[in-house]
Amino acid sequence: MDFQGYVSTDRIVQFIKRFYYDPTTRRQVIQFCGVGILNTLIGYAAFYLLVNYLYYLLALLLSHIIGVLNSYLWNKFWVFKSRTFRVFEFIRFNIVYAFVFFANAAALFVSVDIIHADPRIAQLILLPVVTLVSFFGQKLWTFNDKIDT
Repeated sequence: MDFQGYVSTDRIVQFIKRFYYDPTTRRQVIQFCGVGILNTLIGYAAFYLLVNYLYYLLALLLSHIIGVLNSYLWNKFWVFKSRTFRVFEFIRFNIVYAFVFFANAAALFVSVDIIHADPRIAQLILLPVVTLVSFFGQKLWTFNDKIDT
């Protein structure tokens, strides 16, 4: 039984197979990573400029909003080629990023405070996992790409 918006294990397995055989899916992963790099640069540039004029936490909030909007637009129109605006799609996009943030924070906490790893090394190791979780969430849930078998 598959509910609208629910990401089943079968869909993830199908995606992995599709990634291996489908050049379009591989292109999407590469584009998704490119958008992530661009988004990091834009978000940090916005923070760098805004922090000169605003309280640093307000600058962080505004730069995060700019980054999320930038990421949403590039992922929607360029990576996943979703052409119509849907409010629930935008909400899902933000839910995925919130989930990814908290999962990353929890894994980093375990790595640093329990395992006693260097946070720079731990985050470097977690980054590919976090990127894949984000990609799966955006492709399989936010932009609701149906995977044909």
